[in-house]
Amino acid sequence: MTVGDPDERPDERPGSSSHPLRQLDALDRAIISQLQTDGRRPFRAIARSLNVAEGTVRLRATRMQQDGALRILALADPFRLGFAVQASVLIRVEPASHRAVATTLASWPEVMYLSSCAGSADLYMHLICRDHDDLWRLLSERLGGVEGVSGSETLMELHVHKARYVYPGLADTVSDNGSSTGG
Repeated sequence: MTVGDPDERPDERPGSSSHPLRQLDALDRAIISQLQTDGRRPFRAIARSLNVAEGTVRLRATRMQQDGALRILALADPFRLGFAVQASVLIRVEPASHRAVATTLASWPEVMYLSSCAGSADLYMHLICRDHDDLWRLLSERLGGVEGVSGSETLMELHVHKARYVYPGLADTVSDNGSSTGG
């Protein structure tokens, strides 16, 4: 199972009492900061900039990947890949169908992000489509046909002003000798 899998039992998720999260220290955060900027940056270059051994960086990066705290991947521009339409969908579901609806939606390739939420909607879904016709079919035919969905509201993205996938403030947590500076 992957982290965030809707079929996971809550007691198996990282952070639960049976699977406690390992806390990230200042050096871990500094390594993540550099990998967020360039996921292909050599461990040797990271180690030099942090004034620690290359083996330390390699060991910590590997551990964070194994723990699920770090994933290194390519982030492509969806528009250049032919996905001209992005939308966010707020979905209301019948309480007894929540897990089944989440599992169904999570399996759709157009769904880039799906989460349960509190408030006026039960699920939040971010999706990409090739064009408005694809979006129309997804919303009217596919989403409308999912048992347990009681309503939805779609927010169309007209223009992306900022798309950032780098967490701020991580680089400020380690001094040049590899020790914590607070924070």
